Amino acid sequence: MIDILFPLPRRLPVLAAVLALCVLALVAACGGDDSLTSEEEETPDVVVSFPSTSGVLTPRARKTPIPSESPSPTPLRVCAPNPDPAPASVLQVIDPVGEQRVKVPFYVRGWGSNIGFENQGVAIAIVNAKQETVQVLDVPPQPRTFRVAPAGMEITDFTRPFGADIVIQNIREPTPYCLWVYQQTDERGTPKGVVQIPVVVVP
Repeated sequence: MIDILFPLPRRLPVLAAVLALCVLALVAACGGDDSLTSEEEETPDVVVSFPSTSGVLTPRARKTPIPSESPSPTPLRVCAPNPDPAPASVLQVIDPVGEQRVKVPFYVRGWGSNIGFENQGVAIAIVNAKQETVQVLDVPPQPRTFRVAPAGMEITDFTRPFGADIVIQNIREPTPYCLWVYQQTDERGTPKGVVQIPVVVVP
């Protein structure tokens, strides 16, 4: 029988070559990992940080607006100078009050300390902003029974209340008027003992 196998001395170089190839392959693999590690070590890490909302935030300073002052109301200048003001002890107008907005018809009422004498009563004149007398009403006194005079009124046997509905024609927009309430006039027709009430009459 012919032995075709190589003798042992011839096999050693082949085995050594195979082992050498395996070692080189293993070293190459390990060397690749080393090269990746070195590249990763050379590349710097990028760290992105966000502000924490758990801490106390410093508020941004803001300029506080200064409120503008509201304009003071302008007095209703519709009444001419009172020629002879009546004291509150003699004549008082309860309604309407000064600068009140009233709707046609509106009611004027008050008290006089002596308007019951000879059933005198009072006169109510309606004067516009041009100081023109629109109308004049002669208002008789009313019974005093079960009625209480306002504070400051001088009480006499002739103390009485008065009242009247006022109707002004052709009011199409808010219009200022001055109410003149008085008991008598002088020789020239000028009212004496006057109470003036500025009002705005609305349709």
